[in-house]
Amino acid sequence: SADEHRDIVNDFCDFLAGHTDLMMRRLEREMTKASNELEFERAARLRDDLGALRRAMEKQAVVLGDGTDADVVAFAEDPLEAAVQVFHVRDGRVRGQRGWVVDKVEDLTTADLVHHFCSQMYGGSEGEGDVPRELLVPALPDDAPALADWLSERRGSRVSLRVPQRGDKRSLMETVTRNAGESLQRHKLRRAGDLTTRSKALD
Repeated sequence: SADEHRDIVNDFCDFLAGHTDLMMRRLEREMTKASNELEFERAARLRDDLGALRRAMEKQAVVLGDGTDADVVAFAEDPLEAAVQVFHVRDGRVRGQRGWVVDKVEDLTTADLVHHFCSQMYGGSEGEGDVPRELLVPALPDDAPALADWLSERRGSRVSLRVPQRGDKRSLMETVTRNAGESLQRHKLRRAGDLTTRSKALD
C-alpha cells in the first residue's frame, strides 16, 4: 500500500540520517505486538529485519581507525548555489551529520567555500569547543596554515586541516560528497516544484 511504501521510505531516511535507535525501537515494538496478536509470520519477518539492521549498524558503526576525531566536509555546486555537507566523526564513528544549501553571491572556488565554511561553522561563540582534531576538506585555501592556526586556537590544541588522499578517509569523503550532490538535487527539485506551484497560483 502507499502507506507502507511511505513507511519504508521514511525508515530508510531515518537509517541514512543515523536515527537507527528509533528504528530499532519501533521494529521491536511492532515485533512484540505481532507475536502478542499471534501474527507469527509477521513477527518473524520483523525479527529478520531487526537482525539485518543490527548487522548493517555494526558495519557502519566504526568507520575510521581508532580514535579518529574529524569533521569531513564536502560540497556540491552549480553556478548559483552550493550544498554543504559535514559528517562529524568522533572516536572513529559518524556521530552526526549536517547539511545546508547556500547561495553563491560571488564566484567562489572550492577553496573559498572551505574558508567560508570554517569561519561560519567554528567562528560563532556557540561554535567554541566544537572544533575537531582534524578537518578533512576537498581543497585547501591559500591561507591554510593561518586557518589551521586559527582553528587550533579555537580548539585549544593542534588542529590539522587536510585533503584526504587515500584509504578510509578518502572513501568517507566520497560518501559525504555524494550526499552533498543528492541534497543539492533535492533542493533544486523542491525549488522547481515551488516555482511551478507559484506560477500556477499566479495564473
